[in-house]
Amino acid sequence: MVMSYKAGPELGMIEVHTTDNGGHSIEFWADLCVKKIVAVSEDAPQDIKDQVKTYQDNIQKVIEVYMQNAIKSDRITINNKLEQAGFKEAADLIRKNYGNNINSNDKL
Repeated sequence: MVMSYKAGPELGMIEVHTTDNGGHSIEFWADLCVKKIVAVSEDAPQDIKDQVKTYQDNIQKVIEVYMQNAIKSDRITINNKLEQAGFKEAADLIRKNYGNNINSNDKL
């Protein structure tokens, strides 16, 4: 009689993605998200693969929009907290470095 016990998580496939002087783009994260949510078998008929690809593209666009909104919301929160704490120069730096997406009038 052979008994075995396997404890601990299995890692599965590990991927490493690097960047230079910054984080990954919204598109990068949305693409990874879509690949985790929607997949199609290599053996699927081509018309099904085409439908899945179109669906993946649409889902990716939706994810990107919501990620942009989440990032903007977080930056507005950080900007407001810095201003409230008396760090107006730091708040201005965030506004300047991240484009016109954050206005000094934006409040959450």
